[in-house]
Amino acid sequence: MKRGIPAMERFFAALRGALSPAATSEPVPPGLRSAGVLVPLRDSGGEITVTLARRTERVPHHKGQICFPGGSRDTGDLDLLATAMREAEEELGIRGADVELLGAMERVPTVTGFCIQPFVVRIPRDARFHLDGFEMAETFDAPLSAFTDFSRYRAASTTFLGKP
Repeated sequence: MKRGIPAMERFFAALRGALSPAATSEPVPPGLRSAGVLVPLRDSGGEITVTLARRTERVPHHKGQICFPGGSRDTGDLDLLATAMREAEEELGIRGADVELLGAMERVPTVTGFCIQPFVVRIPRDARFHLDGFEMAETFDAPLSAFTDFSRYRAASTTFLGKP
């Protein structure tokens, strides 16, 4: 057994070092709307999990889809981190004071017309969520290892923004 920093703390420190400390300042590609999301990670009894949410059937778009908390940038948002934090608080009751920002991932353009800026955050192991009742139906934690198991992946081809 290693002495010093526990394995979970080493993991979060390594992740913090691998991520960008801030979002990109490059303009959003034409025709896409800016959005910010949180990728909430936590230590769930010795395993890293990512918290996801399922949207309700009442929302106008993306009914029943699995998502990260977040959404479109409002004119009053200082930046996309503020957008992601505001939306996460509205949707799940996640308060900014309760999260640790680990860093920003690369932006992701979507086929639904958004350019999403993900922010990886660490949330407390015992975090409890208060769903807004309109947008989010439920939350659940998935083991991060499920996303790094490449035997679960399959290849597909498509064209997006004029590129294969």
